[in-house]
Amino acid sequence: MSANLPIPAEFAEIATICIASEMMIGNSLVLGVDGRALHAGLQVGTKMATWADRRIKSLGLERGIDFEVFPKSGKNPNGGRPEDDYIFSLDAAKHIAMVEKNERGKLVRGYFLWCEKKAFSAQPSVSVAEIERRMMQALGGMMKGIVNKQITPKIEQLSQKVDGVLAVRPAGVAVTSSRTARGWLQHYGVVKRKRGMSQRVSSALKSLSFRMGYVVSQTAEEGKLCFHEVVANAYFGVGAGRHLLPKTVKDQKEMGLEPAPSPFHQTPA
Repeated sequence: MSANLPIPAEFAEIATICIASEMMIGNSLVLGVDGRALHAGLQVGTKMATWADRRIKSLGLERGIDFEVFPKSGKNPNGGRPEDDYIFSLDAAKHIAMVEKNERGKLVRGYFLWCEKKAFSAQPSVSVAEIERRMMQALGGMMKGIVNKQITPKIEQLSQKVDGVLAVRPAGVAVTSSRTARGWLQHYGVVKRKRGMSQRVSSALKSLSFRMGYVVSQTAEEGKLCFHEVVANAYFGVGAGRHLLPKTVKDQKEMGLEPAPSPFHQTPA
């Protein structure tokens, strides 16, 4: 059907009164009609506001979906407060015309049906290829949502686990001894510890373990992080940890009297 169809002769008169056009109802742009124009087209004898309120109530129309009301400013020529302005969606207007139960109502409803068909025919045709493209695009969006919602969190959980526990150690390097950050502090004679020191040292040893390529393990009971002896030696011997050592221990290390702490019993990798 052509979008430029001439108005049928039977609707020629009503088309000059009940003009259907795009209107905002709620948050949607829809085909609608002005309430006063509809009232005039249906040739209703009842007062506009009274008639509109009755039809809205009897048909169960919803504001923001089927109609909108706008307070009218200025004076009412017939006296009293100014009447409100109404706009109705074309669907609501068809129902209103139908319940008039007279020839005028049938005519108005027929005209609105013709307006809908004309508006529909004006929509651009969509090729099969375009429909397939849109379907694939929608499917891609659905798959992306599934990945973001279900798969990505699992990957992040695994990454956190690898980050926190399962760092890879160099091939052929056996785990000789490991302790928690607090254990290494005690081993190096740091008895007096400020609040939070163990946690800061643990974070530093963890970062250094990853850079050096040594495994970070956990205690079985409490799940606390344990660090390789080589990493601890590097941190407390030449790294930032040496400034935490008591002066007597630091002097011994500088003089070469204690090159390394006594190793633990070696265990296989």
